[in-house]
Amino acid sequence: MNSSTIKMAIGLLALTGVSSADADIFDQLKGKLKSESKKAIEQNINQKAGDEKPAASNDSQPSSSINLGSGPAKNLTAMTTCSNIKIENVMTGYQGDYTFQDGFKKEERSGFIQRKPGTVSGGCILPSLKSGQLAYMEVDTEAYESLGNSNDWTMQCLRSENPSAGALTESEPKTESIYSVSALSGKDMMLYCGNSEGIEECAEGSNSHRSGEWSKKLKKKGKTMLSVRAFTSTLAPKGGEKLYCQYYNKTHRVSLFALEYIRARN
Repeated sequence: MNSSTIKMAIGLLALTGVSSADADIFDQLKGKLKSESKKAIEQNINQKAGDEKPAASNDSQPSSSINLGSGPAKNLTAMTTCSNIKIENVMTGYQGDYTFQDGFKKEERSGFIQRKPGTVSGGCILPSLKSGQLAYMEVDTEAYESLGNSNDWTMQCLRSENPSAGALTESEPKTESIYSVSALSGKDMMLYCGNSEGIEECAEGSNSHRSGEWSKKLKKKGKTMLSVRAFTSTLAPKGGEKLYCQYYNKTHRVSLFALEYIRARN
């Protein structure tokens, strides 16, 4: 029975008068009318709610996933002119803690750990680095110094996905991307003997003594060490980004090395 039929029945009862028995019927019809009206209102509300679209969430966009792949794209490496200086003893790894045994006591120090040999491609392109990784290399000291001093060299970085935007130092401080080639020191390379990394080339003594031992080794070989770190930046987007950098000689217009790395947000 719909609501209009119920209303008509109530109207007739009201006009003709009702007995006590009829009053019961009237009460039943009245109750049913209320129930039908309530049901109709609820259906109307539900229909309106179904027509409304949910509000868009600001968190609906997932963070981008950065993948280094097989290295920098050709359009990036094509912008780098390598010098004729050979890059040797390339390693990638992290700076962290290692242990060594001193009698019964286990000691802990920090240094260049989780080392892996790296390969140079295209004349001077180093292995790509994940956020937090470091790259170590050695070059011939005489050849390196023949291209000038530290004032002749500068680090240039750009966004791999938008190289046409130019060097990052034109729009942000140089310290927000790789800028130093001395991220590691001699003591980071010359670990304590019996170290947990299993590195046999080692030394004893203080940090300065072990640094001195590493310097002696390099001098004997006629080599200079350089190292870079893929550190984080507050200017990086939420999901991180890839930067392509080259260590550029302003006087001779050549690069000693270049690499791509992930700049993550800190």
